[in-house]
Amino acid sequence: MRGTLARRFVRHKSTAAAHFTGLNPSRLLQGAKPLIQPHDLRPVGLLDQLHKKPVEATFDGLGVELPNIDLRQDLSPEDIEVIKKASDDAGGIVVMTNQSEDMTMHDHVRFGQQMADSDSTVIEPHSVAAGHPDAPEVLEIVREANANVVFGENWHSDNSFHDRTCSYSILRGFVVPRLGVNDTLFSSVEAAYDALSPTMQDLLLDLNAYHSANRAYGAGHPGNSRAAMEGTGTMQLRQKPSGILDQDVLQPVISVHPRTGRRGIFVSPTFTTHIDGMRPEESIALLRFLYEHIARPEFCTRVSWQPNQVVMWDNRSLSHKGLADDVSELRIVQRVSIRGAAPVNHRGQAFSLTHTRKAAAASLFDWEEAARQANGVAKAKA
Repeated sequence: MRGTLARRFVRHKSTAAAHFTGLNPSRLLQGAKPLIQPHDLRPVGLLDQLHKKPVEATFDGLGVELPNIDLRQDLSPEDIEVIKKASDDAGGIVVMTNQSEDMTMHDHVRFGQQMADSDSTVIEPHSVAAGHPDAPEVLEIVREANANVVFGENWHSDNSFHDRTCSYSILRGFVVPRLGVNDTLFSSVEAAYDALSPTMQDLLLDLNAYHSANRAYGAGHPGNSRAAMEGTGTMQLRQKPSGILDQDVLQPVISVHPRTGRRGIFVSPTFTTHIDGMRPEESIALLRFLYEHIARPEFCTRVSWQPNQVVMWDNRSLSHKGLADDVSELRIVQRVSIRGAAPVNHRGQAFSLTHTRKAAAASLFDWEEAARQANGVAKAKA
């Protein structure tokens, strides 16, 4: 399986390498290289919150570092397209190192606005968490030292609970840990889809699943994202949260990327509640398979944080999660999110604008808890 994946991505990466090294004269691509992977500096034995197995990531070819982009400068529409094309060619991750210490939050927002303008869309402030007081477009994510619950610690795609989901997330390291710890873990959901058998692909293509903001941000669960926010002492809920907590939206299980046409698995343990039209026990079994499949090492890479670094990723190509392998380290990152379009399936159909339901309860995907819920539903119907 790993060899098959490698062959698929060698063709893809060879195109990217040619693009980076001479076919496009853009100064932005000068010095492009693979992501730094400080394997020797990473603690061993960290268990994945999802399946309780050690975290592994062996897809070192995923992503690209572009050290020659200065986000203090205005970028032309042509420059923005170069960056987006680099993201497409690298599987969706662009790490912009060597940012100036003089870069401001407003520089960050300006770059986000340029990305949004290129797609005739907008920056999407977080619908539940309060924005930064100096720039409401910015979500400041704080991981306190020795926190018991960590924000974003399970797999997800940003804002998948919106009818128009997040295209690009742009994350700036404000206070970063020492190199090699508390990385961001990414999975290529496109590579994960490609690795499925044709029979499984056919089964998934016309399935849809509900995504819920309230599941992660609703009150009453000690381990969800809301609990993590409340545990920081600095992250706050918006004074008037939008109605996003009141209803869940329907999304394709397999979505199609609007720029590349690639297919990817679009479910997550953070926001997905169930597969539409399935019995609870069927939905749980299939979702569990997909979540564990996405987390396989051959689809994953780690982005290590360095000072003066900005990471942009494409939520339509990737799932991600924050790692907490040294909880003594404080980490503060600042995120700008770009509104995308309603996800579509292989038929070009979108459902999130028309299919909603009452929000699911606050929760956290746990296999034993999910199985108990499914058994309870089954017994109630018996």
